[in-house]
Amino acid sequence: MNLHSEANLSAEARRAAYINRQEWAEKYLNERHDPAALSLDECGLIRDCSNSLESLFGFGRSDLLSRHVSVLLPQLAGVELVKEGQVDPLLKYLCRCGQLYQAQNRQGENFASNLSIVCLENKGQRVLRMIVRPSAGAGARPG
Repeated sequence: MNLHSEANLSAEARRAAYINRQEWAEKYLNERHDPAALSLDECGLIRDCSNSLESLFGFGRSDLLSRHVSVLLPQLAGVELVKEGQVDPLLKYLCRCGQLYQAQNRQGENFASNLSIVCLENKGQRVLRMIVRPSAGAGARPG
């Protein structure tokens, strides 16, 4: 095999992987199920997750409990999620604007996702609820 055919094979493999990611994201987005959701404490530690999130990332609930959300969303490492009792205004704004975030599944594969985040309060306890949605162009590179 010469270098030219190896380069073409590599380009074809990349193209096939991109198409597979797009098909996977479209299938995921079109299925009717509970949203891929996390419950976090104010420090970003995972307190609970939905079955759909387990399926999306390939982790079991017990693998995620008490771990930082950056295990799934590396861009959130070191980010203060709560400021003055509310979701950080910049984070909230970026989520509303459709900012893409890099998500990483158990196999180490990255995919672009949109986030929604709200702060809920019950009996004096604050809980962050985060929904993770793979982007329709899941091969897209997050900003």
